[in-house]
Amino acid sequence: MATDILRNPRPYWRRGLLVFFVLVLSPAVICADALSARLHATIERVAKDHRVCVVAVATVKNRVIEGTDVVTGCESAQAPGAQAVFQAASLGKPVFAYGVIKLAEQGKLDLDAPLTRYLPEGYLHIQNPFDDRHPPITDLVTAIELESVTARIVLSHTSGLPNWSNAPLAFEFTPGTSWQYSGEGYVLLQRVVEAITGWPLDEFMRAQVFEPLGMTQSSYTWNAGLKPNFVAGTSSDGLPVQPQTFHTPLAAATLYTTAADYAKFLSTVLADVRALSAIVESPVSVVSSLGIDWGLGWGIERGDSDQFIWHWGNNPGYRAFVIASVHSGDGVVILTNSENGLELAEPIVDVVLPGTHNLFKFYMLRDGFAKFFCKMFRWCF
Repeated sequence: MATDILRNPRPYWRRGLLVFFVLVLSPAVICADALSARLHATIERVAKDHRVCVVAVATVKNRVIEGTDVVTGCESAQAPGAQAVFQAASLGKPVFAYGVIKLAEQGKLDLDAPLTRYLPEGYLHIQNPFDDRHPPITDLVTAIELESVTARIVLSHTSGLPNWSNAPLAFEFTPGTSWQYSGEGYVLLQRVVEAITGWPLDEFMRAQVFEPLGMTQSSYTWNAGLKPNFVAGTSSDGLPVQPQTFHTPLAAATLYTTAADYAKFLSTVLADVRALSAIVESPVSVVSSLGIDWGLGWGIERGDSDQFIWHWGNNPGYRAFVIASVHSGDGVVILTNSENGLELAEPIVDVVLPGTHNLFKFYMLRDGFAKFFCKMFRWCF
């Protein structure tokens, strides 16, 4: 055999390379395929278990989009295409926050300046901003606390404003002193951005984020282009929910998007060193025992050797979730058309980002009595 090798070494080199590929390289490919298969199987199982009729999942690996999977968990549900459009609800907050951070990078907004600097005529609050069927009821906010609210304070949910208000807007605590989730704060900052740029929110976001990132199926307002791929929502019982059609853009709640589009945004944030640093560099503590903080537009989970940025969405008929590792650049986007949708988040995340994630014990991820008991007594079920 030694003589044969000396006479004609090339075939044996080829065999050696083939053995190297089979033993060394192919397991990586096999592992990737196995992960994809396991993820798909997990999505199918949990969608059926929780009666979630449509779920779209997009994954990001090392800051690069890996793929999108759309699954139906109900026999009666028609399988939508990969461009299925959902209401993503509060997943619009991180996208808006990114637009604000880029505006600050351009020198047009100071994240630490009082927002009143940009609203010389004061802040005209719209009561119940979701109701655009009638002339809005407004009130001029004159509270002294408004003078100390900044963009950084709004994005980290320490403004002292309520989540939503159907009455004259009032502060519930001194800005910057505590954490409280606030959609009203985001609307205030939205008005500032509109005043600075002279554009309505949707036009600003289209120019600043959607078009540069190629998010062609994303909008903060309803338009005819979304209709062919739009997925109607369902209740926790699987019954149809008549979705509200948003014609007035709200940074905090009215984002329409696809899993593929949102993955473009997520991969961009993870690769944008400057913006990502701004998001995580000076967070405020939310639940220290769970390692949950809040940065600029994102929840932050502190692990032993990693940080995870995350957020959830909650609109009638829809639930959504996104999470990513700051260090590895791996992440996952989950959009569902069901009020049971958040039940899918933990098992799906466990496949993509294995390990313990205490954020799933956070009271804000629950509704009704479950939220009350989780917040007050740490009994999270």
